[in-house]
Amino acid sequence: MPSASGRAPAAPRAGGAPSGGGSAAGGPTAPGVSAAAPDGAPAPAIGAAGGPAPAGPTAPGAEAPFGAGTSAAQPPGAGAAPAEPAEPPAEPPAPSPGIAAVRGLGPLLAALRVTPNRPPVGAPRPPRDPGRVYAPGSDLGAQLLAALDPRLRDGLYAAWRTVDLTAPLALHELQAMRQTATPFGATAPLKPVYDAQGRVIRYEDWPLTGSKLTSLRVGYDGDGTAPRRVELSYTEAGGSVRTAFSLPSDDGTHDFGPGSVRITTHEPAEDDEGPEQPTEQELGVQLELRPDLPERTVFVARPGDGGLIHVAIGDADPVEYRLAPGDEESTIQGELTITVRRAPEAEAEAVEVTFSSELALTSRNVIALDAVYDGIAPGSWVVVSRPRKGVAGQIPGDPTLAQVITRVTGVRVLSRADFGITGKVTELTLQDPWLDDEDRLLAHIRDATVHARGEPVALANEPVTEDVGGDEIELDGLYDGLAPGRWIAVTGERADIPGTVGVPGTELAVIAAAEQRVDPQRPGDTVHTTLRLTASLAHRYRRDTVTVHGNVVPATHGATRDEPIGSGDAARAGQSFTLWQAPLTWLPSDSPLGAESTLRIRVDGVLWHEVDSLVGRGPAERVYVTGRTEDGRTTVTFGDGAHGARLPTGTENVRAEYRVGVGRAANVPAGRITQLTTRPLGVSGVTNPVPATGGADPDRPAAPPGRGAPGPAPATRAVPLAVSALDRLLSLPDYADFTRGRAGIGRAAAARIHDGRREVVHVTVAGVDDIPLAPDSALLRGLRAALAEHGDPALPVQVAVREQVLLVIAGSVRVHPDHSWELVEPRLRAALYDRLGFQARELGQPAHLSEVLAAAQSVPGVDHIDVDTFTGIPGSLTPADLEGLAGWLTEPRPVVPAESARYRVERHTVRAGGGETLTEVAAANGITVAELLRLNPDITSVRRLPAGSRPVVFHGIRPAQLAVLDPALPDTLILKEATA
Repeated sequence: MPSASGRAPAAPRAGGAPSGGGSAAGGPTAPGVSAAAPDGAPAPAIGAAGGPAPAGPTAPGAEAPFGAGTSAAQPPGAGAAPAEPAEPPAEPPAPSPGIAAVRGLGPLLAALRVTPNRPPVGAPRPPRDPGRVYAPGSDLGAQLLAALDPRLRDGLYAAWRTVDLTAPLALHELQAMRQTATPFGATAPLKPVYDAQGRVIRYEDWPLTGSKLTSLRVGYDGDGTAPRRVELSYTEAGGSVRTAFSLPSDDGTHDFGPGSVRITTHEPAEDDEGPEQPTEQELGVQLELRPDLPERTVFVARPGDGGLIHVAIGDADPVEYRLAPGDEESTIQGELTITVRRAPEAEAEAVEVTFSSELALTSRNVIALDAVYDGIAPGSWVVVSRPRKGVAGQIPGDPTLAQVITRVTGVRVLSRADFGITGKVTELTLQDPWLDDEDRLLAHIRDATVHARGEPVALANEPVTEDVGGDEIELDGLYDGLAPGRWIAVTGERADIPGTVGVPGTELAVIAAAEQRVDPQRPGDTVHTTLRLTASLAHRYRRDTVTVHGNVVPATHGATRDEPIGSGDAARAGQSFTLWQAPLTWLPSDSPLGAESTLRIRVDGVLWHEVDSLVGRGPAERVYVTGRTEDGRTTVTFGDGAHGARLPTGTENVRAEYRVGVGRAANVPAGRITQLTTRPLGVSGVTNPVPATGGADPDRPAAPPGRGAPGPAPATRAVPLAVSALDRLLSLPDYADFTRGRAGIGRAAAARIHDGRREVVHVTVAGVDDIPLAPDSALLRGLRAALAEHGDPALPVQVAVREQVLLVIAGSVRVHPDHSWELVEPRLRAALYDRLGFQARELGQPAHLSEVLAAAQSVPGVDHIDVDTFTGIPGSLTPADLEGLAGWLTEPRPVVPAESARYRVERHTVRAGGGETLTEVAAANGITVAELLRLNPDITSVRRLPAGSRPVVFHGIRPAQLAVLDPALPDTLILKEATA
C-alpha cells in the first residue's frame, strides 16, 4: 500500500505532496503490495505512491498532526439570559467545529458547480456507526454534495481547504526592519557661544537645518537691577554670527548678521543733568531688529515690583510677558516661534529672547541619516520613532509623531555639513511628515531612531504544544480520502515516559471517522481534518516529532500463490496433489495449536476444510488432509467417498491459495523493509514502521486444521431497456421515448406541468450509465432543439438533468458458518448494487425495503440480514441539511420515494434569535445572494432578516428523481457481519 506521511512541528506543515514520488511522499492506493515479515505476528507495511494506481481506494497525500494555526474549538456556550427590552439581544453561541466547517461549504457551492470530480472509491472493512459517519463535520458530507451534483466534484476540496471562515486578522502585513539608524546630527556636540573676546561662555543646541535662529541675551549688573550687556546670535544653515555690546556705551545702530540692530538704553535721569525722563517710558533696554532679521522691537525692563521683569515684543501683533525667575514662555507669530526665558535665581540675572523661523514644509518629510545605508529602496516601509515627542515636559508638538510609519518616496546619497560636523549620508524623502512646527532645535530629534530596509515576514500560526494522544489526531490541513476503516501508523518521540526524552515509539490505529473542523473564533484558521480513532493511542507523543502514515496494510512473511494443483475425478478415490511451492507459511492463531496454515483449497469455488484425519468423516464431508514430502513440499489428500467426499470431476477445478516462506530471517527491525518484490503501478516505495517479530524456522511437519466458508460467485442481473423513437411527438410517452432514443441518454421521463406561469412539457434525462450532463452541454442543447422541432409548437419544452436520490443502507449480515464473510460481503454488495444501481432503476421509481431483503437472500452464504437503515438523500441536499443528516438514519423506511417532476416553492425559515444575513441564508441553501434576491423581489435591504422570516430559496420545477445505490460512495452501503 502506498504511504502518506508528514510532520507537524510548531508551524503547520504537511510531510509530503498529495501525489508526490519518493518513499516519503503519499499518493493513491495501489493493490498487491507485499512486504517481507515473519510468519509470526503480522507487521504493517507502508508504501509510497508516485502516481495514480489502477485500482484501490483513494488515499491522502501527506498527513501530519495538526501543529499550529488552530486549536480544538470549545463547545458552544450556553445561551445568554434574556435581555431587557432596551438592551440589544445576546450574541448567539458559537457553532460547533463540525457545523462551522459544514456551513463553510455553502459559499463555495455556487462557484464550484462547473466540472465533475470522481469521489473516492473502496469498501471499508470494519463496521461503522451510521450516526458517526453522517454526523456534522464528517468528510462524507462533502462527498455527498459532490456525488449529488457532479459540478462540485472538481475543486471542492481545494476550495474548502483554503476558504476563510473566521474573523478577519487585524495584522495584514509583518516586516522585519533590518536596518537601524539615527538622524544626521543626533550625536553632534552642542554649539558653543562666544563672547566679544572669542571665549566660550556657554553652549546651546543647534537649530534644525532649514530654520533661522536669532537670539539675544540681556545681562544685568551684579545687583540684577540694570541691563549692562547684550549678546546677539544669528544662526542659519549651520553657520552662525555672534556679537556682544555693553550698555549703555554701545547704544546706536550696528550691523549684525544679514541685517542690523539698533540699541537704546533707557536709564534713570540724574538730578543735575538733562531733562527729566518721561514718566511713561519704562527703564530698560530696547533693541530694534532691521530687515533680513525678524523685524521686531524687543524691550527688556529692569526688575519691577515683586521682582518681575517686563518683556515686550512689538510688531503688528505685540506680545508682553512678566517673568519671574526661571519662567519660560513661547508664542507663535506667523512664521516665527518666540521663546522668552528668564534665568533662575541660582544663575546671574539675564533674559534671553529667541526667534526661530518655521521649518520649510519640504523639510518636514525629509530625513538625513547618520551614515550611508544600502538597500533602502523607494516604496519600502520606514519607521521613525521619537519616544519623547508630544510628552508633557519633553518635546512639544503632535503626539502622533512619536511613531511615524510611512513609505520611502525618494532616496539619495549626499555629503552634509551641518551642526559642526560633516559626512556622507543617505537622505530619505518620506511619504508623510515626521516633523511639525514645534520641531526647531536639534535637541528635538536627538532621541529619534529610524528603522528601515524592511523584509516581509510570513505570519506564523499559533503553535499547538499539547502532546498527541487519545482517540483524536488533528492534522495540519484538510485531506480527502481518509476513509473510515483505514489503518494508520503513528510514530514519534514518546512523551509519556517521565524524566527522559528521545525514546521513539510507534503504534497502529484504525480510523473510525474523518471529520473536517474549523474554529470560527480564531482568525486565520482554515478547515482541517481530525482523525477519530476506534481506540485511544496507548502512548503520548511530542507533537513536533509525530509522523502519521496513512496507507498501512498488515504484511506477513511469504509470497502469495493462487494456482490450480489438479483436476478432480469422481471415479477415483483418495486423490492426492502436491503444492508447487515450498515451504508453506503458517501464521499465529487462537487455535489450540497456536498456528494455522495459510493453505485454502477450493474445488469449483467451494471451500474444503482441512482435518487431522479422514477417519470417521462422512461420505459428503468436504475435507482433506495434508502431508509433507521428503523435500519439504506439502501434499493434499482427499476422501474416498466413504471417509470424506470424493472430488467432483472437472478440469483443473482444484485450486490452492497459500503463502510460502518461513524462518527467523524475517525478524527485521523497523524501517528495514524497503523493497518490493513486485511494483504495482503508482507505488514507489514501502517501509515497515514497526519491527517484524515471531519468525521461526520449521522444525517438523505440521497440519493444523483449517477454517473458512466457501463463497459463491456473485449473482447479477441485467434489466433490458426498450426504447422507441417517433417522428412526431403527440403524447407525453412520445417525448420520453424520443428522448431515450438519442445517443448519450440513458433514462428519460416526460410530464406536463404548470411552472407557475404557463403549462410546459418537462423532460428529465439521465446520461448513459449516469454520466454527468451539464445543463448547457451540446447534447442537451441539441435535445432541446429537436424536441421543439418535432413537438407541439404551442407547448414549451423544458429539459433538466435528473435529481439523484442516494440510497443509504446499513445492516448486519449473518453469514452461513461454511461461508467466509470476506467472500460473501463483496458478493452481497455487488447484488445490492445490481438490484438498486443505475442499470436497474427508472426515473421516479421508488426503492422498497423488500428489494434489499430479496437481493440479500439471493446471495449464497447469507443466512439473514437485519437492516438498520434504509433511507434516501435527495439531490436538493443543502449544507444546512448536513447538520441534521444523522437524524435521517434512525430507522429503516419501508419505501424511499422517488418523485416525478413537480412544481415546487421552497422556503427557508430564519430561526436564529438575532436573525440571519442574506449571505448566511444563501450559503445554508447552496445558492448565491443574487439568486436569493431574484427569488425574493420584496427584499430591498441588506439588513439581517428577522427571526421567523421565510424567504423563498427555490421556485420552479424540480426534475424527476432517480433513487440509486451509488458504488462510488461505499459509505452509503455499510455492511457488517453479525457475530451473534
